[in-house]
Formats: sequence, structure tokens, C-alpha cells
Amino acid sequence: MLFLENGGGKSVLLKLIFSVMLPGHRNTLGGASSGVLRKFLLADDCGHVALEWQHTQTGECVVVGKVSEWRGRQVSNDPRKFAEAWYSFRPGPGLGLDNLPVAEATSVRPPAEGVSGASGRRRTMKGFRDALTEAGKAYPHLEVYFEEIHDRWNEHLTELGLDPELFRYQREMNADEGEAAGLFAVKKDSDFTDLLLRAVTDTRDTDGLADLVHGFGNKLGRRAELMAERDFTAGSVDLLTKIVEASGTRSRLREVHAGAERRTRSLARRLSARATEERGRAADLAQRVTGAAHEVTAADSARSRSAAVSAELAYRHASLALTVADKAAAAQRRELLEARTLHAAWQAAENVLRHRAAADRSARVAAAILEAERDAAPALAARATAATDLVRALHTAAAQGEGAANEEEERSAVLQETGEAAHRAATAAATAAQRARSEAEHLRARLAEVQQETAEAVRAGWLDDSAPDADPARAALAAADAEKVAVAAWHESREAARTASDAARQATAAESRAELTAARAADAADAAEAAHDAEERAAASLAASPRLAALLGLPSASP
Repeated sequence: MLFLENGGGKSVLLKLIFSVMLPGHRNTLGGASSGVLRKFLLADDCGHVALEWQHTQTGECVVVGKVSEWRGRQVSNDPRKFAEAWYSFRPGPGLGLDNLPVAEATSVRPPAEGVSGASGRRRTMKGFRDALTEAGKAYPHLEVYFEEIHDRWNEHLTELGLDPELFRYQREMNADEGEAAGLFAVKKDSDFTDLLLRAVTDTRDTDGLADLVHGFGNKLGRRAELMAERDFTAGSVDLLTKIVEASGTRSRLREVHAGAERRTRSLARRLSARATEERGRAADLAQRVTGAAHEVTAADSARSRSAAVSAELAYRHASLALTVADKAAAAQRRELLEARTLHAAWQAAENVLRHRAAADRSARVAAAILEAERDAAPALAARATAATDLVRALHTAAAQGEGAANEEEERSAVLQETGEAAHRAATAAATAAQRARSEAEHLRARLAEVQQETAEAVRAGWLDDSAPDADPARAALAAADAEKVAVAAWHESREAARTASDAARQATAAESRAELTAARAADAADAAEAAHDAEERAAASLAASPRLAALLGLPSASP
């Protein structure tokens, strides 16, 4: 029961409920204002009314509903352009009252708590029916049913356990929005008879005829009563004949339909039982598959352990074989080393013999060298004496040259005052100085040749016993000749110094020439000292050489 103020919507709610449970405009609450339901929809709308009923004893639920829209998407006063269809299903996994596919984005799945399943673009009546049909195919337990004919829908409601007659009583009790007692308030016996007949008689077959008769009566009301009765009777006979024929045809069709429904339900029960049996078999097969998987896992583990054991045995066998092979290889290497040593010894035997023969020849050569050195000892002594005399003579000549140069310097200091008077003789003095310079250069070149000859004699002439014409006495004579040449050069330089002294008395240029001559004499002395030093170094190097000392028979220097 609803307690609302007037205008709160009680009558509208009842009209919506009765439009599902009592289809047809005659059963609409309010009668004359039945077209108000069509006013609820706009041209592009698709209206939905859904009711969910629950059995008080078994707790089973069933959803019944109505979907309607304007044909051609245009609002019209013609009720035939207002399309209606009724449906029912048993809610469960996949579809329920909360997730009806009224929109394209609606998913056929259990919705979240408090969240509507409708979102996206709204479906048309055909789209809604297709969505329910697909859900029924995907989930057979839903038992989706669609109907567009009023009588068949009433029969389906009766099969579902929802008696439309009860709702008809409710409609009549709320026809004038009064109390329920108004239904039984009759004024005369005919009214009570009509109420009793309506209660015990099914008026569904005559509702259409009553409407038609009522319409014709209104049209013929202006004609005479007999004419109206005759026409009405004739028309009624024809129509009733057709109604009887249509009723027979409908009864046969109902029987065929009921048989088909019984066979369908029987098939559905068999299919459900078969599905249950198949699910049991599937569960059994799943258990077997699980057991087989465990057995395969155990076999894999055993195979892995066997493979590991085999690998370990192969590894140990290979290790032992490798150890044996290493020992064999070591023994072979030792044999190879011994063979190579023996082969090398045999190869070295010939070299040892050749070495011993060479050592014997070296001993004989050393003895011959010692004998030659003993024979050349007097010549070497004479060479050393001649070299010492040469050096001493060179030192003496240098000292005398220095004394003469000093004397000439003193004289040039005295004659410097008279140098300006002898300027005329400068040319002759310069010529003489040039001549003296040339002679001095000649002496220097000769001295260099002497030094070269002495060095060559030291390197090759006296020590090499392979030359057949080597004569140490001749080398000593050559050294004496070189000393004589040096003495002669010193005398020539002395004469040149004297000549320069005479020319210096005549001019200052003579003094310069004397100084130059003295300098050259000093150079000659330096050269002689250098030659002497070279001789000494050569002698020292010869004495320091162990092989030469051994060849000459000299005592070896202590380290």
C-alpha cells in the first residue's frame, strides 16, 4: 500500500504495473484516460517497465517487463503506431533486473553493488530484444521469453504463476481511486449478476466483440430501433460465426503450441541432465589429467636425477681416463726428452772433436807467436829508444825556439821606435814573411806525414807477423829518418827566425813576421809534444792489451 498525497504518482505507478500484468487499453487504470501511457514516450524514446517477483515459498525470482516505442520514430494519435512487446526471464548469473541491456554499453554480467549497468547510447526496441535473445542463448538457465500478443502473454503469466485475474480485481477496485468496498456496492440485482458473471467467466474472448458492438451501437443509435436491432443481429451472427471459427483454430493452435512447449521443456530437462552428466565427466577427466600431470612431473624428476647420475658417472670416467692419459703423456714426454738428450749428445760429439782440434792448433800458433816475439824484442827496444830520443830532441828544439822568440821580442821592442823609417822595406819584408809562412806550412805538413807514418808503423808494421817482409830494424830506421827531418825542419825554422830578426830591424812588419815565426815554432813544439803524447798513449794501449802483452812477453799489470 502506498500513502501519498494526491498527485504523488500512485495512479501512474499502478498504470505502469497494470500495463505489464493486464495488457490492453481496456484494462488500463482509468479507462478513458488510457492514452496517458503513450504520452510518457517521446519520438526517439524506448520505454521500459520491469517488475521482479519472488515466490514466497521457493524463493525463486522471475522478471517480467514491457518495452514500447513509436513506430517510425514519430508521435501519433493512432494507437496502432504504438509498438509494445512483453518479456520474461529468470534472473541469474549473466542477467538480472539491475543490468538490463537498455543501452549499448550495458554488459551482460553481474553489476557492481550500487552501480547501474545502463550506460552509453540507448538501444531501440529491436536492439533490446536482440540483446535479450543473445543473453538467453549464452545462458540457457535464464529462460528468456518474448511475446507481442495480449492473450498469449496472459497465458504465459498464468504459467509463470502470476494470475492476471487478481490484478484485474485490483484494477476494478482502483478504477475510481476509491475504497475496495466500492467494488461490491451494487444498486440493483443486474449489477450484482454482472459482477458475479465477470468473476466466474473468462471475458477475454468477448472483450474484442464487446468493444466492436459498443462501437456499432453508438453509430446506429440515431436510426430506428428495429432497424438497428436487425442490423445488429445480422452483423452479430456473421461476426459470431467467424469468432467461433477463429476460436476453434486458436484452440487447435494452442494445443499444438502446448505440445511443442512440452516437448521443448522435456528436451531442455534432458539437455540439462546431460549437461550435468557431462560436467561430472569433465571434472573426472580434469582429475585424471591432474594425476597424469603429477605422474609426468615425477617422471621428469626421476629422469632428471638419472641424467644427473649418468652425467656424474661419465664425468668421473672421463676424469679417470684423463688421469691415465696424463700419466701416459708424462711418460712419453720423459722418453722423448731422453731421446732428444741422447740425440743432442751424438750431434755435439763432432763439435767437441772440432773444438779440441782447434785448441791444439791455437796452442801451436801461440808457441810460434811467442818465438816470433822473442826474435823481435831487440827491434822493439830500438824503436822505443829512437822514439824517446825524438821526443827529447823535439822538446829541446821547442825550448830553444821559445828562447829565440823571447830574444826577438826584446829586440823588436828596441826596434819598434825605428819601424816607421823602414816602412819602405815593408813590401820586401811581407814577401819574405809569406815565403817563411809557406815554408812553415810545408814543415807542418811534413811533420803530419811523419806522425801518420809512425802511427801506421805502430798499427801494422811491427806487430803483424803474417807479412813475410816485416822488419823491425827498418821501422826503427824510418823513425830515425823522421827525427832527422824534424831536426832539419827546426833548423830551417831557426834560420827563418833569424831572417825575420834581420828584417825586423828594417820595419815594423819584420817584427810581425818574427812574432808569427815564433808562434809557428811554438805550434811545431806543440805538435811535437802531441806526437810524443800519441806515442806514449799508443805504447800504453799496447801495454794494456793482454793479448799484445802476451805476444810481446811483457809482465801482466796487476789489477
